[in-house]
Amino acid sequence: MAGFPGFKFGPNQNLTKADAIVSLVNGLQLKGGNPDSLKVYNDRSQIPNYALSAIATATALKIVVNYPSRDWLSPQRDITRAEISALIYQTLVAINRAKAIDSPYIV
Repeated sequence: MAGFPGFKFGPNQNLTKADAIVSLVNGLQLKGGNPDSLKVYNDRSQIPNYALSAIATATALKIVVNYPSRDWLSPQRDITRAEISALIYQTLVAINRAKAIDSPYIV
């Protein structure tokens, strides 16, 4: 995996939401983000520098799902199983491997 500071893997550390998004975007070599897309997040200042481009790409591709409030990313919080499942599903939608669903929580 690439994109993490110091090229550290940290197998005993919990995965943050930012880390999960970076892993999906970098692992699939997704492109297309614009830093302006991060303006939708009230907590964008909490996004680590190494994750800015990947989260912008994920936002542009409608991969990000924020529940209960779509304008709070909470990038430093440990990701839940439900959140990672939603991110993976939306990533499958972005690469045309799953059918899009309608949800007010997709950013």
